[in-house]
Amino acid sequence: MIEVQAANGAAGDAGVEVVTVRSDALSVELLSLGAAIRDVQAPDAAGRPGPVHLRLDDVSEYLDRSRNPHLGASVGRYANRIAGATFSLDGRDVELVANNGVNQLHGGPDGFDRRVWDVLDAQGSDDGGTVVLRLMSADGDQGFPGQVVATATYELSGDTLTISYAATTDAPTVVNVTNHGYWNLDPAGDGSVPTVERHRLQLDAARYLPVDDAGIPPGGPVDVTGTPFDLRVGVELGPAMAAVGGGFDHCFEVAGPVLRSHVGTLARAAVLSSPDSGRWMTLHTNQIGVQCYTGNGLHDPFPVHGSVSLETQLFPDTPNRPELGSARLDPGQEYASVTVLRFGTGDAPS
Repeated sequence: MIEVQAANGAAGDAGVEVVTVRSDALSVELLSLGAAIRDVQAPDAAGRPGPVHLRLDDVSEYLDRSRNPHLGASVGRYANRIAGATFSLDGRDVELVANNGVNQLHGGPDGFDRRVWDVLDAQGSDDGGTVVLRLMSADGDQGFPGQVVATATYELSGDTLTISYAATTDAPTVVNVTNHGYWNLDPAGDGSVPTVERHRLQLDAARYLPVDDAGIPPGGPVDVTGTPFDLRVGVELGPAMAAVGGGFDHCFEVAGPVLRSHVGTLARAAVLSSPDSGRWMTLHTNQIGVQCYTGNGLHDPFPVHGSVSLETQLFPDTPNRPELGSARLDPGQEYASVTVLRFGTGDAPS
């Protein structure tokens, strides 16, 4: 089942549409602003549906950047950070719009997540439905070369939500799009949000990317063995966040040692679970990395460490670091990113 409606108030004036997709297991609410997830309702161990994604009370609040830290949004043209807000492409320096100190974060101050996307299609199915949104990013947008046409496709089928991104360009450029979900498997029905300290997280990653204080990697991926970044057997997040100095904001290599440019084999990357609600969520992706962010910078109306983000993507600063792979997209090619989220209760998959 699918419902499409215009938002009210300021969000409606901005052209924001709200799309709700339901299956027998889940209800997913999307916004055309940022091609974003606003809400996901999933049953707990007692069968009671409840929210598993952070949300603001009113759709118009998503227009307020001080309250909306990319909530559930489609982030691009380049997710994560590009050092010095510059990179070289075909022998020329590309100057980007900085918005994270001297660096660029998540595509700049007016990245994909701050734009209203066009709802191209919304089709229901027997147990869910598919929503396709499109955005045209002009040549020079936030400093990036080439006109890029991007699509975001959300497909709900039963207990599974698949998020797919595609992009084409008319000139050489770089592309790295992700969904910046803010997951918490325990929010109460009254809207209160506990921390995720009791959540358990398993990341199927033998290596992670150390970063400096600005979130820029000074080198390549390193082995997680014997470090607090070894999450391969699943850990309780409270002690794990304390062990790394206040929370995770790091990219984990989930594709193995063979680097890929844009698309690869779909494989499991993460399992998030809660002993309190009994819910779990698995994540599969075709991307090389998963940025794990534990809500270290969240603020009112959400608590610090009130969510876990698992952003499937290329490595940060790849346009400046050929040893990390390639983010390049040329005319005639298609960028493709796929993330599959499955929700359940009981014993989490191991």
